[in-house]
Amino acid sequence: MFTIPSLIKRIGIVRKIPVFASLGWLQVQSIARCGDVVRYRKGDCVSREGNSPDFVFFLVSGRLQAFRTDSDGKKDDVEFVHRGMFFGIISALTGEKHSQTFEAINDSIIFRISVENFRRQLTWNPGLGVKFSKVLSQRIRSRVTKDNVSRSMLISVYSPMVGGGGSTYALNLALTLRRETNDRVILVSIRSAEGHARSPASGEPTFLPGLSPVWRRDPADLKTLAEDFEQTVPSALKQAEFGLDLLNVVFDPKDVDVVLNMSDFVNGFINEYRYIIVDLPSDMDDVVIKTLSQSDCVHLVMGRDRESLVDGRVILDRLEQSLDEDFNADRIKVLVGGTEDLSSALSEPEVRALLDFDVLAYLPHLAPEDLAEQIDTQDIAFTSIKQQSSYQKILTGIVRHMAGVSVGLVLGGGAAFGLAHIGVIKVLEEEGIPVDIIVGSSMGALIGGLWAIGYSAADLTKAANEFRKKSDLFKLMDFVFPLSGLISGKAIMAWLRSKYGDKTFRDARIPIKIVAYDLIHRQDVILETGSLVEAVRKSISIPGVFQPILEQDQIVIDGGVMNPLPTNVLASGNIKRIIAVNVLQSSEDVINSYHQTRKVLNAALETPFLVDPWFFIDTRMKFWFNKYCFPNISDIIVRTLEASEALIANESAKKADVVIHPDLEGLQWYELYKVDALIERGEAAARAQLPKIKGVILKRG
Repeated sequence: MFTIPSLIKRIGIVRKIPVFASLGWLQVQSIARCGDVVRYRKGDCVSREGNSPDFVFFLVSGRLQAFRTDSDGKKDDVEFVHRGMFFGIISALTGEKHSQTFEAINDSIIFRISVENFRRQLTWNPGLGVKFSKVLSQRIRSRVTKDNVSRSMLISVYSPMVGGGGSTYALNLALTLRRETNDRVILVSIRSAEGHARSPASGEPTFLPGLSPVWRRDPADLKTLAEDFEQTVPSALKQAEFGLDLLNVVFDPKDVDVVLNMSDFVNGFINEYRYIIVDLPSDMDDVVIKTLSQSDCVHLVMGRDRESLVDGRVILDRLEQSLDEDFNADRIKVLVGGTEDLSSALSEPEVRALLDFDVLAYLPHLAPEDLAEQIDTQDIAFTSIKQQSSYQKILTGIVRHMAGVSVGLVLGGGAAFGLAHIGVIKVLEEEGIPVDIIVGSSMGALIGGLWAIGYSAADLTKAANEFRKKSDLFKLMDFVFPLSGLISGKAIMAWLRSKYGDKTFRDARIPIKIVAYDLIHRQDVILETGSLVEAVRKSISIPGVFQPILEQDQIVIDGGVMNPLPTNVLASGNIKRIIAVNVLQSSEDVINSYHQTRKVLNAALETPFLVDPWFFIDTRMKFWFNKYCFPNISDIIVRTLEASEALIANESAKKADVVIHPDLEGLQWYELYKVDALIERGEAAARAQLPKIKGVILKRG
């Protein structure tokens, strides 16, 4: 940190602090004389928890986070301090030690007054005490009502290549954020003077093959805006009819003052906007590095050919070197774009090997059929992208996760009961309920996986109808000598391949995670890469029925054994809207089903031979078959597992916002042939929960 000594500058800064804004000249001058202005770098500690009071602080620009430290040294009760707010006043008045640590999230400018001088100012200006009391009261009320100011997010989009798709991505990222969150969003395009001279001229728009937006007005000078932000930026901003605020600026890369002013410039938008999207030039100069260092998140867009990826790896290295302690891999989101020339496109394993960095998403090449209409305004011209295009779907998923509005669907295990999931999916489709991620266990993995790759509820029903007859079940059975299971699973693998083909998790239109269980390490196995067929086969390996999957030092079995309703997978992944489908029968359901089955059978046994000979014979054959074949070892194992799984699922359901629990009374775990009844029960349960589901979708935060 360093101080800004000039009294004239301090007077100008004090006038911009809201609590001092209405004071007279002499009062402002008095306050400016007894305080100083300090610039803190990102990550600097401004005030530490447990220290004695020394200053009262007023945030002029930038952002801070305030937090307490728990017994493990982790941050707790995190709050955010925005421009114009003050802190340290309670400690100054009471003499108590600071109860929170305040740390700079961005480069920040703070006006501070020593405790002694602050008390003296309150004595000289009694009206100040009233102002502070009002602000503190409002702050306390906002905490009680949870009406805290949302944390702004500064996102920089950078592509190392001219025409590499960075500007297209930045624009559509901003548009999608606006549409999905309805929050205030601004798109700030920054170019060097040389880069602006090379770009298409303003005037009549040219819709480029690369879809880069064309700015229609001459850009504003960044240095001028940064030096007097409050006075100059509002007039330079343009409000677009499609909901975004727009700002197009240029800078002189030879002007060393621009770098110093850069943090003040980008941080100036924080109080006014929830999302600030900064579209950066392709040159990796000091201005770009400074902006990246101030960003909460960096979206690095690169091509899929070897040359682009090599450049991308160089950029990652430069970022790590330039940002030094500020470098955080979690803040860097790599997006690999598509290409029309598939012969030059590297495979995903090749991309990972070359970058040695996680890739957030692979953006498909934008084809003419993906484009919607040409948007032509006084300020900007561009070609919009269809909502149903793969590019837009991926971008929407990124935005919804970023904004914390993602909806997760958990499909639990339950053997044949899992066919009820199809009825739930039917309702979700008909009602247009968005699902951003699926987690499936056992039969939930099988049904969820098919839906994720594009099967509709009608397609799923058709697949389930392949087993409408009891005899159809033999298609899935390849009995073996029961050392580790009655069924080898080869027939099921063949059936799965007929449905999934060679699709991988990357091919899913909805991201999906599949849960299995490792007996050796006694832990969940969360599958999210590789073959979907192999993942589903692992997750449905019911102990005692199917042979487990042996892999290296793992014995992998049905994911439903220990995690029949894996809501924890979503809860730990920052998914705040969870819909869970629990198809396991409760104890009451099991008891009622047993008595209902016995009642039907006893009634059937009372039918005389002469009334219906064939029915008489069929009923007694079923009776004797059940008597000597049930309970068999598989039935005992499955029912034992279901008893414990039901208890686990009930606990897991507490992590969900909505739990859909179909009434499956009278049905059995092996009755895959009762397709209609199972699907109808799932559909009825989902419709009953629709008001809650829609309430969860609409909730904010």
